Order: sequence, then structure tokens, then C-alpha cells
Amino acid sequence: MSGELKAMVEWTPPDPTKEERPRRRERRKPTTRKGVLIHGLRRLGLLLGGVTAALAVAAWLVASRSGRPFGAVLPLACYFAAAGVGVLAILSGGGLGSSRYSLGYGSEVRVRREQALSMSFFFGFLAAFLFGLGLALDYLL
Repeated sequence: MSGELKAMVEWTPPDPTKEERPRRRERRKPTTRKGVLIHGLRRLGLLLGGVTAALAVAAWLVASRSGRPFGAVLPLACYFAAAGVGVLAILSGGGLGSSRYSLGYGSEVRVRREQALSMSFFFGFLAAFLFGLGLALDYLL
């Protein structure tokens, strides 16, 4: 019971006249069709560039550890990555005939199904990009 009655701690509320640190500037969503397309293409380019850079670093690490030439490892890394992403595209469930999407009704189920189909399509596109990159590197190197 000794902990029940404690001395009151003096607390003062923060001064509302003080200026807070400026927060990070919020970006507005694009409003025109051209702006939306440019924004989407910029995001796609950054994502594909990041995936390609990560794949190149992974291939370089494998090539440096195994002693094989980088030009021989890079196309194989693209093929393996394309196969992995392709399996992910299939397993992400396009929402077609999947039992977990057929139990509900209404707009929430439709939104989840559309999101699953969209992700599956994107992973399929990414797998096709990586496979095409592997083919191009195979013929160029």
C-alpha cells in the first residue's frame, strides 16, 4: 500500500505558441492522367531498377565465390529469379477458383480478389521481365 500515495508530479502542458519541427512535406497525388502515368512509370522504373541491381549484386557475389565468370552467372541468376517470381505469381492466387475468396459476399471480397489478381499479374510481369533480361544478357554476353 505504500505505493498508492505518491507525491504529485508537476506537469505542465506543452506551450501551444512554440513551433514544432516542420514535418516531412506530404506529397500530393497526381490529378491529371499524364501525371498518373508518369508517376506510375517512375515507380515501375525504380522497382525494376532496384530488382535488377539486387540481382546483379547477388550474381556478382556468386561469381566471386565460385570463381566462374560474371558473364556466365548473370543470365543464370536472371533465370532462377524469374522462375522464383513466376512461382510466387502462381501461388499468390489470382483469386480464380480459390476457396478462401469464395466464402464471402459484397465489395470487400471483390476488393481482395482484385488485389490478389493485380499482385499475381504484377509478379507475372516481373517474372517475364527477368526472363527477358536473362535472354538478352545470354545473347549479348
